Amino acid sequence: MIKRLSSMLLCGSIFLVACSKRERSTADDAEWADIQPVADNTSTANVPASAQSQGIIQSEGEDYSLLAQRLEEMQHVERASGETMITGENLVFDYERRFVRMDQQVKVVDDHGLLEAETLLGRFSESNTVEMIEARKDVRITSEGRVATAESAIYAFQSGSINLAGSAQLTETGHRLSGDRITFWIKGSRRMVCEPNARLEITGTSGMKIEGLAGGDGTTEIFSDRLVYDEEQALAEFDGNVRLRDPRAAMDCGKIRLYLKENNEIDWIEARTEVIIQIDGRKALADHASYYAAEKKFVLEGDPKVKEGRNIMSGDRVFFWVEPERVVFDGNAHMIFQPDEATRARFMKDLKD
Repeated sequence: MIKRLSSMLLCGSIFLVACSKRERSTADDAEWADIQPVADNTSTANVPASAQSQGIIQSEGEDYSLLAQRLEEMQHVERASGETMITGENLVFDYERRFVRMDQQVKVVDDHGLLEAETLLGRFSESNTVEMIEARKDVRITSEGRVATAESAIYAFQSGSINLAGSAQLTETGHRLSGDRITFWIKGSRRMVCEPNARLEITGTSGMKIEGLAGGDGTTEIFSDRLVYDEEQALAEFDGNVRLRDPRAAMDCGKIRLYLKENNEIDWIEARTEVIIQIDGRKALADHASYYAAEKKFVLEGDPKVKEGRNIMSGDRVFFWVEPERVVFDGNAHMIFQPDEATRARFMKDLKD
């Protein structure tokens, strides 16, 4: 999911490196926060008409006529393969603060896809190294069937991190991830963090579907406070107030680990901490539960109990298969038929029913 999304933010580096003219110490965060489209010490008095038509504001004594001419020419140039094209309505350079800004209907196009936003800002160091690129307002990144949207997107070159903030969302055929913030790294160990209010939707058309649970084109949803995905380990960890909802099943617990195969299909699922499962009219409670997709089998451990109708069953371990429906109790198995109201009430309280 995270591959290629970064390329849309990276492509602006070619543009930024070409803008540096003289050396100065790198702007600090306070300066970066205060940057406005037009600095107080700028003037348009001596700006050529061609430059003004491009929205260029130049510092006193600077001559950007050649740049304005080049920009005018670029408006009529078609993008060739391997090239990056950046367009917008207004362009501002500030060499003192070492930043560049483009506003209004900004588009960044390269061979990998398209980035759209209302504002694009870049900051570069005195050695012409790009430090940060930020896209603001109605950000949309489209790349090879994947779409990312957010209110802002920041790419930090040194750490290799991309941060989507404000109703962040990543969509690919068959699944969608959303949350307040989504951060992923494209350098070193490739991983992704979504928090808070993480939500993963898996449709029946996705290779990540949970075999044996979702029926037809049904959608499986997993909610949690935080999601961490490690691409190298093919592992997704949902932590805090985890809820899995599926057309056939529901699960609540403190943590879920979702292990994937090489083709992104789900291999097995591990749930821990006050696990509660409801499937096909059967309810279960355990400290630990595992689901093996290939076998369509649950294994419950840690004082497991199962309720079916008014009957309550327990054992050291409980195995039950979704298809075909079958339950096995292993070790100290016992069953209570039609329990008294006190026993039933105590069990139902444990299940938060």
